[in-house]
Amino acid sequence: MFHTKNMRRKLFTLILICACVVVFILVFNALKYKLRSTGFSIATSKSVNVSVVQKSVIITSSRSCMPGYDNCVRVFDTSVDYSSAKQIHKCVALRIPSVKNTPICVYDPAIDIHVSRTIIANGNWEVGNIQKVLSILQNDPRLVFLDLGCNVGVYTLAVAKFGRLVTALDANRKNLEMLTTSLQKGNITGMVMLIWNALSDKAETVGFKEDNRNIGGLQMVSGVSNTTVLGDSNSSVAILLDDLVPLFRNKSVFIKMDIETYELKAMMGGKKFFEQVDVKYLFMEWFHHKNSEVGSKIIQFMTEKKYTPYNPLTSEPLKIRNRMSWSVDIIWIKNTN
Repeated sequence: MFHTKNMRRKLFTLILICACVVVFILVFNALKYKLRSTGFSIATSKSVNVSVVQKSVIITSSRSCMPGYDNCVRVFDTSVDYSSAKQIHKCVALRIPSVKNTPICVYDPAIDIHVSRTIIANGNWEVGNIQKVLSILQNDPRLVFLDLGCNVGVYTLAVAKFGRLVTALDANRKNLEMLTTSLQKGNITGMVMLIWNALSDKAETVGFKEDNRNIGGLQMVSGVSNTTVLGDSNSSVAILLDDLVPLFRNKSVFIKMDIETYELKAMMGGKKFFEQVDVKYLFMEWFHHKNSEVGSKIIQFMTEKKYTPYNPLTSEPLKIRNRMSWSVDIIWIKNTN
């Protein structure tokens, strides 16, 4: 009798263990399928290379961050098909002299009266500045291009089509969906890594201040309320420029920065970046800063780091005392002396 009860207990225990194993396998497979279907995978190395990141880290969720970083750096998946995204008005040829035409997807000009409207009408935007950038890149084969505030990707696409590696960052997911479509249509996704973040002097969630007629003029709003309803369409995760040091350490970099009045905050959050990365050129919009205290602080930051401002179209050095009459865009060049 005792022997029979003991056998029953062992049999019951064995059945229970088998049932647990089956449940575990089913849950594991379901979770694995879900991760694959969302395109999420994790890189295990803290030493991050651009080409490795593009293959091993795919970020499709606003809560997914690259491992090995202090803050939430998000790489945008350029393998996903966003061609049916509702914000895409049309895709036209981007025409830059000395570079083969490549597709660029744009907004309805009714809500993007500057960039998209001009691209649709002329096939380009800021073509003189872009030609200056390409000329500098041609003269220095070591330079890689960092596009901070890439918008629909005019500079990114031109530089990638020119044959140089690009890392492009933007806070607006819609822009990155459009740029991904442009890259796919132009067959140049392998030249570009997209980062879906805002830049600031601290890691935080930032809201968007939109202009209904100039979507390219989207501005960041710091310190948004915890009670505000935030999502991918009206907010982003801000990181520091310092967070990108691992991607560019021991490299020579050309930075184009157009982040709608957040330039100083990006610099303040990039002190280590300027110390540990060889930033040879910084191209930026000056229009918003010529009369402001922020402009004075930008000048102080850049001159202390031994940069001189130039007019990008004439290549003439700009005098600090005449900052209010500087060109709309300027380029800071590191002094080699």
